[in-house]
Amino acid sequence: MACLKFLQKAWSTTLSKGGHDTNVLSSLRLIEARPKCLKGVFTIDQKHLNNHGTIHGGVILSLTDTLTSLSLSTLGYPPPTGVSVNISTEFVRPGGTVDSELVCIGTVEQCGRNLAYTRCEFYTPPEKGDKLVAYGSQTKFMGGWSKVTQFSQDGTEELEMGDGKAKL
Repeated sequence: MACLKFLQKAWSTTLSKGGHDTNVLSSLRLIEARPKCLKGVFTIDQKHLNNHGTIHGGVILSLTDTLTSLSLSTLGYPPPTGVSVNISTEFVRPGGTVDSELVCIGTVEQCGRNLAYTRCEFYTPPEKGDKLVAYGSQTKFMGGWSKVTQFSQDGTEELEMGDGKAKL
């Protein structure tokens, strides 16, 4: 629960700054988190649709950026988490219409001193078949960014940092 709480605070802080995330992605709810992994649910609104009446690919690409960045916060990095070096999204099938939801999963594959490699996947909800809609990845430059906390493997507890203090 500590990891999810930290992640929700990070997302709330990001949204409070206004801009693109606030305008486009504010319907993202983070529901699970542990180090290197997060799960969220994104509710599709009218403003998210393309001319075919389904979620626009640009919205999913924006979600790729946001989810992969937030996945780094599960390791204790506060937002903003690094600088994008490369980002891509592959679209498998239409992702939903107004008032439907996308299940979003973000993972950290590797986080080194300078570069972090992340992935994400988007699915229809279980009641709609749990089908893969899109998947993506992002490489981020992390030089100069520092963790402010760390979590137990299951994400339920905040652990002391090397300085003997927890930061939540």
